[in-house]
Amino acid sequence: MGMKLSLTGASTAIALLLSNQAFAQTAEVMHYWTSGSEAAAIKVIADDVAKKGGTWKDSPVTGYEAARAAVLSRVAGGDAPTSMVVDLGEIKPLVDQGILAPIDDIAATKGWQTFLPKLVVDKASVDGHLYAVPIDIGTANWMWYSTKVLNDVGVKPPATWEEFFAAADKIKAKGYVPLAFGGQAWQEALVFRSIMIATGGNKFYTDVYTKHDVDVAGGPLMVKSFETFAKLRGYVDDGNVNRNWNDATNMVITGKAAMQIMGDWAKGEFQAAGLTPGKDYGCELAPGTNGVLNIVSDTFVFPVGDKPEQVAARKLLVDVMIAPETQVAFNAIKGALPPRIDVNLTNADICTQKAAGLLKDPNALAPNAELSFTSETVGAIKDLVTQFWSNPSMTPADAAKQYADIVARN
Repeated sequence: MGMKLSLTGASTAIALLLSNQAFAQTAEVMHYWTSGSEAAAIKVIADDVAKKGGTWKDSPVTGYEAARAAVLSRVAGGDAPTSMVVDLGEIKPLVDQGILAPIDDIAATKGWQTFLPKLVVDKASVDGHLYAVPIDIGTANWMWYSTKVLNDVGVKPPATWEEFFAAADKIKAKGYVPLAFGGQAWQEALVFRSIMIATGGNKFYTDVYTKHDVDVAGGPLMVKSFETFAKLRGYVDDGNVNRNWNDATNMVITGKAAMQIMGDWAKGEFQAAGLTPGKDYGCELAPGTNGVLNIVSDTFVFPVGDKPEQVAARKLLVDVMIAPETQVAFNAIKGALPPRIDVNLTNADICTQKAAGLLKDPNALAPNAELSFTSETVGAIKDLVTQFWSNPSMTPADAAKQYADIVARN
C-alpha cells in the first residue's frame, strides 16, 4: 500500500512538474510592430521560441504611444506581460519607476560587453545592472528612392541638400512628388535631425544632443537647419498631414514619389513588396550625412516578477533574442542592423552593408533624441519642429531660440 501511494505521489509530482515546465515556457510579448514587414520580422523570434519548446503569445498594439500606455496600464493592474518592446532611451525611466527586472544573471555568462556596442550596453544598463535585450539598431538618417523615377527624370541620388533641391525641381516638373512625407511629429523630427547632421556634422549634432550646449542649440547652424527644413515644404504633397510612415514609403514603392527620408525600417516595406535594392529602389544615407549613423535601438525588457514561471519564460526569451542567428534573421526582414557586431553580414543586402562598417566606429554614432534627452524634452522638441513645419510665419531664428530654451530646461 505504502509503495502504491509513493508511486502515485511520484506520478503526481512528475505531472505537476511537466505542467509547470510547459506553463513556464509560455511568454506573452507586447509590441507595436504591426506593419507587414514588422509583423514578419517578429515572427522570426516567435518561431525560434517555438523551436526551443516555448509558446509565444503575441500581443501587438498599433502605435508606439498606445502600446506604451497599454503596457503601463497592465503593469499597474498587476497583469504585466512577460516582455515588452521599448526604445533604448526608455529603460532608465522605467527602472526608476521600479517596473523592470534586471537580467544580469542571464547575460553575465554570455559576455555581452564583448559583442555589443558600448553605447548600447551603457544605455541598456542602470547603476551597473543590465535590463534589456537590444534586438536591433535602427539608423534613422536614410534616403530611399525610386530608381524608376530618378531614371525617368534623369537625376542622380542627391548627396547634399543643395543637390536635393536641384533634383527636386526637375522631379516636380515631371509630375512626381519629390519627397514622400508623413506629417506626424516624430517623422518631422526625424527629417529635421538628418538636416542638423548635414548642416553642422556630427559635432554640431552631438554638441546639442549629447552635451546639451544651449548656445549651439540656438546658434547659426540651428538657424540654417530650420531654413533648410522650411524649404522642404515646397516639395511635398498636400496629403502629407498625419500620413503614416509606411504609407509614405508606399508612395516611393509605387512610383508616385521619388524619395523618402526615413529610418532603415522602411527597407522592410520594399522587401515585402518584392523589390530588390540597387535595382528597383535605392538607399543612401540622407543628404549630407554620409559617415554618420543617427541610431535608435529597440529592446525587449521584462517587468518585475520572481515567480518560477516568469523567471523561466524570461530566460527563454533572452536566450533566443540574443542568439546571433535570431538577430541576423530578424533584422534581415525588419531592415535594421543586428546589435551584435560579431555576426556575419557578408550575405546582407547592399543597404545593410553600407551601414554595418560604421556601427563599429563610436565616432560615427549619433544618438537619437530618446537616447539623449528626457521624454519631456523629446516631446517639446517634436512639438516645436511640428509647429515650425505647420506655421510658415515662424522664422528660423525664432525656432532656433525656442530650441535653445527647450535644451536649457532639460
